[in-house]
Amino acid sequence: MGTQNEPHIPVMPKEALELLRLAAGGVAVDGTLGMAGHALLMAQALGPHGHLIGIDRDSASLRIAQEKLASLDLKIDLLRASFSTLDQVLASLKVSAVDGILLDLGISSFQLDQEARGFAFKTDGPLDMRMDQTQGISAADLVNTLKEDQLEKIIFEFGEDRFCSSDCQGHCDAKGQG
Repeated sequence: MGTQNEPHIPVMPKEALELLRLAAGGVAVDGTLGMAGHALLMAQALGPHGHLIGIDRDSASLRIAQEKLASLDLKIDLLRASFSTLDQVLASLKVSAVDGILLDLGISSFQLDQEARGFAFKTDGPLDMRMDQTQGISAADLVNTLKEDQLEKIIFEFGEDRFCSSDCQGHCDAKGQG
């Protein structure tokens, strides 16, 4: 699980590193940096002449990762961005090729455990649900401003809710577009 004060245990670390096959002195990207669990292992594989690039949309996760990686002896670039903009991130760093990219997709327990993020199931908190809280509209704003049919479409399309209302199912095709 892991919170800011507890150690983060990355998912399948041995398998991830085996598949990446990072060589000392290489360049690697952790495109979903989170709390830097995988990044620490990647940095160890890259060694002092390597270059680790960490990307995350969540400013809180980036701060934690920066603290955890600060003492490492290699080139590290941490950026607040989405992995979907990897080409732009690499261009901004003047990196033309990488040896490995890791994406640990999904929400982290760190985000689920924070009431203020709005992802928690077990506790009440503001309905935010944004990975980058500086961007876009919160879930609370959407719920309180969109019309019912617009909300149904969002729930059908992004929530893949098979119990979506019959109206939504009638005007949304299999891909959730109506």
